[in-house]
Amino acid sequence: MLHLVDLAIAILLTEAGLLLALRRRHRLALADILLIALAGLGLLSALRAGLSDAGPLAIMLGLTLGGLAHGADLWRRLKR
Repeated sequence: MLHLVDLAIAILLTEAGLLLALRRRHRLALADILLIALAGLGLLSALRAGLSDAGPLAIMLGLTLGGLAHGADLWRRLKR
C-alpha cells in the first residue's frame, strides 16, 4: 500500500513541476500551484505516516500542512 502512496506523491510532484514549467504560458499564479500541491502533499504524507506506523505526531504534521495550505488556497480564491 505504501508503494501506491509513493506513486501518488510522485505523480503529484510531477504534475506540480509541469504546471510550474507551463505557468507563464497559461497564466497560472505561482502561489496557486504551490498551495494546491502542498495541500495534496500534506494529506498524502499523513496517509503515508499512518500506513507506516510513524506515529501520531507525523500524521498530525501532515494533516496540519494540508489543512493550512488548503485554507490559504481557499482564502486566495475567495479574495478574487
